[in-house]
Order: sequence, then structure tokens, then C-alpha cells
Amino acid sequence: MKLGILESITFVGTLAVAIPMVYAGGSLYLGGNTIGLLFVALGVLLVVAEHVLTTPQDLPFVAVEKMVGGVLPDPDESDSTDEE
Repeated sequence: MKLGILESITFVGTLAVAIPMVYAGGSLYLGGNTIGLLFVALGVLLVVAEHVLTTPQDLPFVAVEKMVGGVLPDPDESDSTDEE
């Protein structure tokens, strides 16, 4: 899966929130507090949801990608047609 620059920035932002949450949850769980598992699950859920769900902020990017994809050919496909 290739990520564009905006997707990469949002992914890094999600990781910046999720990694400390998972770390804190793991520390709590290893310390004997079972609520730490909730923090670990929430951190993992944040990362998974960021890739799976389409939010209202993503809709303009999805629309532009569809419009540009219909107008411009895929670079990989144009390279293969040049060889023939």
C-alpha cells in the first residue's frame, strides 16, 4: 500500500498518539493493573481505524484522487506501454 504525503503525515500523527498510549498501557498491565489492556487495545484500534475508516476530512482527498486517476494515466501502466 503506497501512502501519499498527506496520508503519511496523518499516519505519523496517529502513531504519535497511539505509541505512548500502548506503552503506558503495557506498563500498567505489567505492573498488575488490568486496565492497561484497555489502553493497549485503544492504541491499536486508533491505528487500525485510521487506515480503515473514511472520515469527513478524507472525502475531499478521495474525490481528488478519483478525478486525477481518471484524467492522468498510472505511471506504472504508461511505462509498460512504452516498452512495446
